[in-house]
Amino acid sequence: MSIIKSIGSFLLDSIPTPNPIEMLVQSVLLSLAFALGAKAKLLVPALTGPHKVGTTVLELVDHSRQDPFAPTPGPRDLVISLFYPTDKNVKNCKLAPQFPPGTAAALDVEINAPGVAEMITTRSCLGSPMARPDLPLLLLGPGLGTTRLFHSDMAGEIASHGWNVVTVDHPYDSFIVEYPDGRLVFPSDSPTANGTVNEALLLEFLDARVKDMQFVLNSLSNSSVTSQIPGLGYPSSSSRSNNHSLRKSKLKTDKVGVFGHSFGGAAALQLLKDDKRFHVGADLDGGVYGTVVKEGTDSPFLFIRAPEHTHITDPTWAEAWPNLRGFKREYSVNGTVHGSFTDLPIFRDLVGREALGDYADQTGTIGGTRLLKIETALLGALFDRFLKGHGGELLDGKGLNCYPEVTRHEY
Repeated sequence: MSIIKSIGSFLLDSIPTPNPIEMLVQSVLLSLAFALGAKAKLLVPALTGPHKVGTTVLELVDHSRQDPFAPTPGPRDLVISLFYPTDKNVKNCKLAPQFPPGTAAALDVEINAPGVAEMITTRSCLGSPMARPDLPLLLLGPGLGTTRLFHSDMAGEIASHGWNVVTVDHPYDSFIVEYPDGRLVFPSDSPTANGTVNEALLLEFLDARVKDMQFVLNSLSNSSVTSQIPGLGYPSSSSRSNNHSLRKSKLKTDKVGVFGHSFGGAAALQLLKDDKRFHVGADLDGGVYGTVVKEGTDSPFLFIRAPEHTHITDPTWAEAWPNLRGFKREYSVNGTVHGSFTDLPIFRDLVGREALGDYADQTGTIGGTRLLKIETALLGALFDRFLKGHGGELLDGKGLNCYPEVTRHEY
C-alpha cells in the first residue's frame, strides 16, 4: 500500500472533522496564508492521558552488523524516536513536527502540495526531559515500506498514559528514513514488488527487523546512548553513591512490550519467540511470518484487526493461532481497513475524506480519535496486565460494551 500520497492536504489547525461550510472557509483561509507566505500549523488531537509527553530522536549505529540492503557496505544505521512522560510544568515546550524537513519536502513533492507536510504538528514537546525512566518500555514497528513517523501520534497518546514508547525506522524498508544530520535513505527492492510476494526476501526483511529491535533494546541499556536522552545523562558523582537515583536513571530493558502495524506486528510476534526480554506483544492487522508461525510462543499476544482480515482471508493467522500457547486475544474494529492502524485517520478527520482523494478508502470510516482511543484502551489493558502487573479487566470483557465497534473473536 502506498501511504505517501495518502498524506493528502492536511490543512487545518483544528481537531474536529469540519463540515462542508467550515472546509470551504478553512480552504480559503489556508490559500490566503500560502499567498501571504504565512507559516500555518496543523495540530493533531490533544493527548488524553494524565502525562505531558516529551520526544527526542536518536541515531543508533550497529557496528557489529553490516546492512544487508545498503548499496554500499556499511554498518546497519537506525533512527528511533522516543515518546515519554515529561514534567507537567516543562517550560518552553516546542511541539515536535510530525515530519523532519527532508521527509516533509519529499512528501510535498509526492502529493504535489508544497508546504503541507511541514505544517503537521504533534502534541509532544521536542527535547523535553524524560521524567519517568522507571516506567515500562514499549517498542513499536511500522508496516512494510512505511515509516515510524506515521505512528508518532499513536506513540505520544500511549505515552501520555504512563509508558515510555520507542518507534523504530528500518532503513531500505521504509519509503524514506531521515537521519538527524539530514541524510535521506530510500528503499531497496521490496518483497512485495509487482503485486507478488518474494518469500525469501520477505524473511530477510523480517530477520533484519528482528535484529534491529534487539539492537535498539541493547542500545537502551547502554549509558552512552541513554545519556543522549534529555533528562537522563550520566549520573553525577553524588548520585552514583545513591543506588535509588542510579536505578531511576536507567530504562527498564529486561522486560518490555513490543507491537506493530502490519509487518511490524509480524516482527513483534517473532521477537517474543527469539528474545525473552520481549515479554508481551501485539499485532495491528498484520499477517505473521517466520519460525514462530509453526513453533509458536508461550508469551501473551494480542491481535487487533480490520473486520475483513480474518483467519479465512489470512492463512498465516490460521496456522499460527493454535501455536500461541500463552494468553491470547483477537479483536476486530468496525469501520477499519488495513491502513486505519496508522496516524492517517487522524489527518483525514481534519480535512474530510474528499481531501485524501483515492487514498481516503485506505483509512476506513471510523473516526481517527475514536480509533486511537480504542487502540490505547486495548493495548493499555494488555501491557498493564503483563508489564505493570495490574489491570487489564477490559481483556476479560469488563467495560468492552463501551466500545461497540469492537468484537472479540474466539476459535
